[in-house]
Amino acid sequence: MKQIITARTVLAGSELEEIQNGAVVVEDGKVVKVVPAEQLTEEDRAQAEWIAFEDETVLPGLIEGHNHLSIDARKSNHLEILGTATECKLTLLAEEGLYDDLLSGVTTVRCMGEKHDLDLKLKKEIDAGNLVGPDILPAGVGMKGSNGSGYIGAPHSGVEEFRRTARSNVAKGVKLLKIFTTPGVFSTEQDFIPSFLSAEEIRTVVEEAHRLHLPVAAHCIGGQALRDCVEQGVDVIEHAYCASKEDIELLKAHPDCWVDLTTGIYLDPDREQYLSENNARNVRAGREIVRECVGNLVRAGIHFALGTDANHGLLWKEVVYTVELGASKRDALKGVTSNAAYISRLSGKKGELTAGADADIIAVKGNPLEDPAVLADVSFVMKKGVVYKKNGAPTACCRSIQKTL
Repeated sequence: MKQIITARTVLAGSELEEIQNGAVVVEDGKVVKVVPAEQLTEEDRAQAEWIAFEDETVLPGLIEGHNHLSIDARKSNHLEILGTATECKLTLLAEEGLYDDLLSGVTTVRCMGEKHDLDLKLKKEIDAGNLVGPDILPAGVGMKGSNGSGYIGAPHSGVEEFRRTARSNVAKGVKLLKIFTTPGVFSTEQDFIPSFLSAEEIRTVVEEAHRLHLPVAAHCIGGQALRDCVEQGVDVIEHAYCASKEDIELLKAHPDCWVDLTTGIYLDPDREQYLSENNARNVRAGREIVRECVGNLVRAGIHFALGTDANHGLLWKEVVYTVELGASKRDALKGVTSNAAYISRLSGKKGELTAGADADIIAVKGNPLEDPAVLADVSFVMKKGVVYKKNGAPTACCRSIQKTL
């Protein structure tokens, strides 16, 4: 099936270059070409279904850089729920979050660890067409130290335990490996950031992943753990809330190590109501520290992608916060498109409208390169050539699949 999508503005390629009065030709779930509409040929036009937008901007489907399927940051005490919820309950939470993510314009999620292998199980259902949701990049079992932090991580101690889980995850079909090296929310009363993994444990996971060309992501807010992660070859530092000026210089010296920012956890006051009182208090106390540290990192030109850490359907907020911290609007938008694809080893396949990429396409009123907040209202969502949202509402295809669950 061939489709032609036309719009006032199309954001094309990995740099999101603006094509005025642009057209995207889609066939069999792939992008065939992206050109000014006047350059469409008769062959392009033949037997094509047309989808026309007059005032909208068409751009790649968004990539959620840091998600947990069975955590929903929009629900009270969502972190504590993990300790008591059954696999069935967590599955229902995950299905709801995935549905909301897709209809918000997120067509791919980078899942940063799940209990019960839910990311792997739900990926199979989505790939088979039995469940509505973004494509999932699963990490399987997240690995933390036996004395460490990470609500969704499994405790490990010693090099061989980390190696065993890394290999088990790979055998199950993960697309990345995830380790937890520091606390999540820091205390301003401490003068250091605890580091829960040894350099040898970190290096072991990196070796296991890199032999198979898989990336490693590390939950890490700063301190000694950040330095160990960078020096041992971790590919992506998740969060980096407390990155010091020395940490930033180290990242500059290792440009292959990127950061994945989830700054809304601290900067979005709306999220406090869903935290325990202790976590909310620590977030309030650390807010300006995070604003300064992450702002320094962004303004220093460190390569970044963006994620919400399970704030389903609200990825647009991270783009807005990152611009407020000093990023250009284009770089912030790349953080949820082409740069998020890069850290996922999917450049040219997702996160950009270019020939050969998956036809993951969304439309918004206005232009996000001028006002990123327009991403809050996505009117159209296509994933691999299938339309799940049109004119601001779920399509019959979307509703029929969800109804069977």
